[in-house]
Amino acid sequence: MSEAPHAKQQQTGKSATKSSIPAQKMEEPFPSPDLLEITKWHIDRYDRLRSSTSVRASVLLSANAVLASGSLILVNYHLQTSKDSRTLWIELVFSALAVLTLSLILRSLWSSINAIAARKTTRVLHSTEIPSRFLFNWGDTLKSVDGHSDFARKIKDLSLESILGHATAELWTDILQHSQRHRHLRSAINTFRYCVMALLGLAAFTFAAALR
Repeated sequence: MSEAPHAKQQQTGKSATKSSIPAQKMEEPFPSPDLLEITKWHIDRYDRLRSSTSVRASVLLSANAVLASGSLILVNYHLQTSKDSRTLWIELVFSALAVLTLSLILRSLWSSINAIAARKTTRVLHSTEIPSRFLFNWGDTLKSVDGHSDFARKIKDLSLESILGHATAELWTDILQHSQRHRHLRSAINTFRYCVMALLGLAAFTFAAALR
């Protein structure tokens, strides 16, 4: 008689444990039309980000051009003021500072140019990772068709799933391109900071040497 209540208690405990665990429902995937709209939205977003990166890199190019002009003016000023009496250690230090400043400026200029238009395309760097981007990329589209009639025929034969696949490949390309250009932009900005400090050091040494 004493075993029956104990058995019922165990069954009650098991049922309570089972009922306390929430049922896990599998989330339904997005339908293809919604996924295509989301992909298109992100493609437009990364296009805007790349445009913003190019604009900032262009501004940095102009700033580096100003620093380069300032460096050349300082070099010319030093040559004009020290042509009568030149000291070896002063000339060595000035030359080192001038070369360092101009080298940093050229490095920042090169990174800025790569942020606008990289020397190597994404297709070259990631040739095995990017499938065809027909209709979303002019290069892949021209490679896939032979004239207008072939282009029109392939457009008619496209399914929603294939369009989504091409759009996904284009989005992945945009992500890689933005990452590459943003990396070059950050490198240009960091180098530009050193350019400013080097130019200030060159200017201070140039004027100190002129007053000596």
